[in-house]
Amino acid sequence: MIIDGVILAGGQSSRMGQDKALLTRDHRDMFFYTLDSLQELPLNQIFISRNPSQISYLTRLQVVPDQYQNLGPLSGIYSVAQHTNADAILVVPIDLPLLEPRDLKKIMSMASDPSHDGEQPIYFEDNFLPILLPLTDNVRDYLSDVVSGRIKTRSVKALCRQFNGIEISPDDIDRLQNTNTPEQWLAAKLELMEI
Repeated sequence: MIIDGVILAGGQSSRMGQDKALLTRDHRDMFFYTLDSLQELPLNQIFISRNPSQISYLTRLQVVPDQYQNLGPLSGIYSVAQHTNADAILVVPIDLPLLEPRDLKKIMSMASDPSHDGEQPIYFEDNFLPILLPLTDNVRDYLSDVVSGRIKTRSVKALCRQFNGIEISPDDIDRLQNTNTPEQWLAAKLELMEI
């Protein structure tokens, strides 16, 4: 199975008040922390889902802007899906500072599990990102229907439910805490100091 990586970094960061991709973790911004984590995996290539006004420092990377603006993560996923022929994509949001490569490896290992039919999304219980998303014709059609407005519910959760996603237990649920506000970011930084 050919799997590409995707970093979702195109959000507006309005609640954070600054670009979440540029927040610093371990002397690296979150963009490069997430990129480094993905580079530890056996991925074919890595795409960055990010809007044109945000890409000035990413010129050497494969950046894919949203073809449809302000439609949330599925718009970024749809746009990347238009640029790849991979069998699946491993989609990771930029705002998980406690996420570790071993968490992503656990999701990827399920793709080769005999219980996985190759057509179901794989994600952690009650956390729909990160996700290993098979790019079947049905999934591609679904994404197209979302961005065109034929499907009104534009959530990763709805996509997972539609395709009978496989939920797996995380090794540490705390590592899946996303950071959308300065308070959440501070809490994550304090958690990192304790590790």
